[in-house]
Amino acid sequence: MASDRDSIDKNSSMSETAKSSAAHRPWKELAFFAAGFVFDAFLVRRIDETRMLVQQGVYLAIDGALLARLIAWRQSGPQQGWRERLPTVADWLLHFTLGTLLNAYALFYVKSASGLATILFFLIIASLLLVNELPSMRRLGPVVLYGLYSFCLTSYFAYLYPVLIGRIRWWMFVLAIATATAPLIVIAFAHHRWTRDRKQVIVHALVPSLGVQALLLVLYVFKLIPPVPLSLMDIGIYHRVERTETGGYQVTYRTPPWYRFWQRDDSTFLAASGDRVYCFLRVFAPNGFRDEIRVAWFYKPPSHDWTSEGDVPIAVTGGRENGFGGFSYKQNWQLGDWRVVVTSIDGREIGRRSFSIVPDAVAADARDMNVRFR
Repeated sequence: MASDRDSIDKNSSMSETAKSSAAHRPWKELAFFAAGFVFDAFLVRRIDETRMLVQQGVYLAIDGALLARLIAWRQSGPQQGWRERLPTVADWLLHFTLGTLLNAYALFYVKSASGLATILFFLIIASLLLVNELPSMRRLGPVVLYGLYSFCLTSYFAYLYPVLIGRIRWWMFVLAIATATAPLIVIAFAHHRWTRDRKQVIVHALVPSLGVQALLLVLYVFKLIPPVPLSLMDIGIYHRVERTETGGYQVTYRTPPWYRFWQRDDSTFLAASGDRVYCFLRVFAPNGFRDEIRVAWFYKPPSHDWTSEGDVPIAVTGGRENGFGGFSYKQNWQLGDWRVVVTSIDGREIGRRSFSIVPDAVAADARDMNVRFR
């Protein structure tokens, strides 16, 4: 009797341990995803670093293999010995590498945006991974993992080709879609080989992975995908911009009031007749990159929508650590709200700067001006 009681107590204890482990498993995998996110935040420097490009390519290859093997392990029966832990270790490793990749893409995509956008991107992806670990979702198979892996593949090739070729063209994004689709099809074939269930392959693998590809293509057509590897490092409105003998730039702007100590340009442009409105910018481009960007000026008349006031092409040469500097100016201006939009040659927005032009009551020779070197 004592032996039976000990056996029952032991089984009960193991059952409670298993339940506790299962209950905390989603949080463990979310922690591995977060670890990958933090790990890469300290390593990612430049989008054109050879080490980083190779590392991400290796991660994508590992993730593809892990995703395929997880499907096989889930279809096979219980394993014995050390093989029993393989699916768990592979699951953790898949989440870690996905976190590393998604962190890099988040950093590149929102580099010119606020930090809040990066946090929001992380929370969305983390939420998707958590949803994938819910029991109801796990019965459907790794649907979300297929979608995330599909997103990572296209994101990687979307900036790898411009980095290697040294320019941005629409067909490069189409090529990125086609290149990403190839390994997804291979994994889908492996999925079918292990499950012999065509409907499961279509619903669990092809629909989420190819659906993400179609969504990314639609977003690109509507110019909603940032033009990586380009990023806007600096943009400002000034009264004057001049090139210095050392190759830098000297910018001049009105001295702001003391209570606007943070202001470093003419966001409110105090204009007098004969003034030019200058826009200075710095754009990061990878090594070997030679292409054009466009600087477009927009004016908003009272009670009307924004109207185009012309655009100027600027040739960009990549490789500079502090970005490629350039400027554009507007001489025939009107009082009111203005906007300068910087775009890639394929029309995708890199960044913008909004400002207003108001009349200046101070004589030109009595202005208090600041000069900075950029």
